[in-house]
Amino acid sequence: MADAPGSAVSLPFGSDEELHHRISLTGHGDVARGIFLNSLLDMLRQYGDEELLRQCLEVSGEQRFLEFFNYPMSTFLRMAYPAAWRMGHLYGGFEGAFREMGYQASKAFYASSAGKVLLLLARNEPLRLLNNMPTTTNAVLGDNTGITQMKRTGKTSGVLTYMRDLVPRPYNEGALKSSLEAVGAKDVRVVSHPLAEYDTDYEVSWT
Repeated sequence: MADAPGSAVSLPFGSDEELHHRISLTGHGDVARGIFLNSLLDMLRQYGDEELLRQCLEVSGEQRFLEFFNYPMSTFLRMAYPAAWRMGHLYGGFEGAFREMGYQASKAFYASSAGKVLLLLARNEPLRLLNNMPTTTNAVLGDNTGITQMKRTGKTSGVLTYMRDLVPRPYNEGALKSSLEAVGAKDVRVVSHPLAEYDTDYEVSWT
């Protein structure tokens, strides 16, 4: 399956070629916070594959990650793809593994001091949390990527627009589901609608 149907570069999503293409687009401003890399390492530790954990740390060139320090997005991608290839059988495939990575990363973020502040500001109101996301994503994702728009479509639904997001879409689907659950939303549903190769509308709804 291609990550962006109809894109100029049509490569099978999850292939080694697609990974290298995604990495080739990353620049200085494309970053991932250490908390998300640590969350991935925690998943690998729970999985119990010491060799895979060692390989991911070797790829990163780090022994540990500071939670709110910026690391290259390319480092995250080089760690996450092999992890998804190896753990996919636990989560229904490669996409499912990325969805779980995003879910767990979001849980880790909202358990942090910065995440707890955002939860307080949201006051257990999902729409309030979503409305705040366009102004907070740059602090988490770097200057080159972000949510440019949150459009409310109902009392319990909305659409978030991500522009130039090099993180695989299933990861964001899992992260948004976990984010909404953090403020008490139930039966959360997240559906991605590609706009361009790395631009996406995420349709979210809940009860």
